[in-house]
This record gives sequence, C-alpha cells and structure tokens, in this order.
Amino acid sequence: MTKIITHYNRRSFLKISTAAGGGMLIGFSWLAGCVPASKTEEEIAEIPKEWFEINGYIKIGDTGLVTIYSPNPEIGQNVRTSMPMVVAEELDVDWKNVVVEQAPLNTGLYQNQFAGGSLSIRLSWDALRMAGATGRQMLLEAAAKEWDVKASDLTASKGVIKENNGERSITYGEIASKAVGIEIPGEVELKEPKDYKIIGTSKKNVDGKKIVTGESMFGLDFKKDGMSLAMIEHPPAFGMKVKSYNEEEIKSLPGIKDTFIIDTSLKDPQWSDVNAFPQLIAIIGDKTWQLMKAKKALKVDWETNGT
Repeated sequence: MTKIITHYNRRSFLKISTAAGGGMLIGFSWLAGCVPASKTEEEIAEIPKEWFEINGYIKIGDTGLVTIYSPNPEIGQNVRTSMPMVVAEELDVDWKNVVVEQAPLNTGLYQNQFAGGSLSIRLSWDALRMAGATGRQMLLEAAAKEWDVKASDLTASKGVIKENNGERSITYGEIASKAVGIEIPGEVELKEPKDYKIIGTSKKNVDGKKIVTGESMFGLDFKKDGMSLAMIEHPPAFGMKVKSYNEEEIKSLPGIKDTFIIDTSLKDPQWSDVNAFPQLIAIIGDKTWQLMKAKKALKVDWETNGT
C-alpha cells in the first residue's frame, strides 16, 4: 500500500462528527467532487430511519449505508458514478450500499465546482481516495479498541471488519458511531492498483434509470415559491450587439415582467479569452409558453461590434 499524509486542520477536508441517529460523518470541504450513486429501496437491504442532509460529507448510517455528497455537476460525463467509486474503493464498502447525492453550489465549502476539461477525477483523485481511506482507518481503529486488539490485526472488506486470526466480525454500521471519537490519523495507507475491486470495473450509471424514465430533475423541472423564469435571445452571428429592439412591446405582453440587455463583454480581454456574444436580450416572466411567445415577438436590430 501507499501511505499518504492527511494534512488535516481547521480548513482541511476532514471533519468528523456524530450523526443524530448514530453513524459517522466524514467531511471533505476542499474536495473537488465526489459523486452520486442512487439506489432504490429494493436494492438496499436496510435503509437508515433518518438521513441528515449535511453538505460536503461522506455519511455512514447505522445500517452500513454510505452516502457521498457530490460537489461537481453531472452533465453527461458520468462523474456521479465514477467519483463515488473512488471513495468506495478506499473505504472498502460494498458498492451496492453506496448512495450518492448532489451537493448544492457552495463556493465557501467546495472548490472546483465545475465541469470541463476532463478535470473532475484528475483534480480530485487524491482527495477522494484520502477521504475513503481515512474513514476506513478510523473504523478499523474503533473496532480494534472495542475488541482490545491492534488495528493491524484486522481487515476490512465490503463494509465488514474481521479479525485476521479470530472469528469476530462487525459491520461499518455497527461500529460507525464509535469511530467518531477516534483521532484522525496523521497518515493513511492507500491501495495499490492491483488490489482495486471497484475502480477499473464497469458499473451502471447510477442515474441511468431515472434519466430514461424521466424521473431525474433537470433545470426546467426546478420550482420555488416566487420564482420567475427567463429566456435569452442571442445574436445571429458572433460579435454582434443590440442596436435597438421593441423593449416596451415585449414588456406589455401577457405574463412578461421585464426585459433587458445583458452585457457580457470583458473589460480586459486576454489573447485566449473568447466572447462570442457580447450582448444578449433577457426576457423575464411567469410561464415558459408566455416567454416563448414573447421571444418570437422580438424585433431586434443587431449591429456588428464596433460599428
């Protein structure tokens, strides 16, 4: 195994606390992104009576179910499956008992909450492995203390801790609450690639069924009291700006609250900056259909930038 220093402090990724109903919460605030593997009730033997929604944590319930909150957005690159696989590997938990949920945007808690450049795994590889390995080590230490043996005399696999030279065993769920009081290790051992059981294997997309059955929530599905909707009209060609448009007419249409120009131009553009649409027209309203009709009613005089 490879050893890695955890480097924990008040601003580090590790944060241990006890879940209200028993269990263990492991936070990773600078983790670039863990992921989500949602399972249905039929697929999980036992679901904890209570789940506590705490942003940026690995959560272990008293039944052994593990929830991983994913900071990174899923836009089809499959990180909601691949990233939790990394954590589950080092945690040594059975993949069928992993549930992943999406964390909200929180730049104060997370870093690199973006999708792009194929960077999710590359930027998070060490942090994801460290989060899982630290949890595993603390669970082993808790079991060792419970049985009055050395942690090195124990092994963990698929969420179960066993004695190397004995018959006793205990599940992660049974020992999780006691692991909370264990001191965070200064360094942890990471698995060698030859020992991987989850990484490198083929797993079904954790959101696949929801996507094909229409259960997944997309941006269009989100609703909140008092929320308005918006649509944007962009120029017919790169670099064009709005010379004029029928602003007052659009504002007078049914269900339309406002319309205005959004200036996206860059103050000090660098050689690598690209801004195809320096101006956009936004229309704000109550209903999608009313916005679509208003957008069709737009009469815009576009002009080439700089003319």
